[in-house]
Amino acid sequence: MLTPLDRAMKNLLIIKPDLFWLGMVVSERKVVRLCFSYSEKGIREGLGIKSSQRPSASSLLQSLKSDMTDYWKGMRVDFSGYPLDLAGYSPFYKKVWTQTRLIPYGEVRSYKWVAEAIGTRGFRAVGKALGNNPFPIIVPCHRVIKEDGGLGGFSSGLAIKRRLLKIEGFLKD
Repeated sequence: MLTPLDRAMKNLLIIKPDLFWLGMVVSERKVVRLCFSYSEKGIREGLGIKSSQRPSASSLLQSLKSDMTDYWKGMRVDFSGYPLDLAGYSPFYKKVWTQTRLIPYGEVRSYKWVAEAIGTRGFRAVGKALGNNPFPIIVPCHRVIKEDGGLGGFSSGLAIKRRLLKIEGFLKD
């Protein structure tokens, strides 16, 4: 059986907006996956793309590319209107990601805050859900930090998390 990622692979775009690469995959109407890497090869491996597959761009991808480009330039972009393909994810993950989308640009919340907001005490489970977030930036898991102010983790590495928080003005150089 084909996964949403398999079905959407023809709607793929890879860009290098900063010191790292960003891969974006959409279906006809929804975002399926975003992926960061320090190399284009890493993006292709992360998304399971064969080297012969060439990126193409639907209108949804073009809109997402434009918004991502503006975001990297430091513009405040509202990604809340992008529909996400949540098929196959647990109800808990969906709750975590929905709550995380509510964190305003340039602000952070703790893993504990997210947990309490969705009615659980499992802040480590929240961290796991955010670590498996297939929609970074759109679901701004980079805005979730430890209760003591430490950055916590980030699936693409802390250097990228720091960069995203600098773009949004939360961290200073």
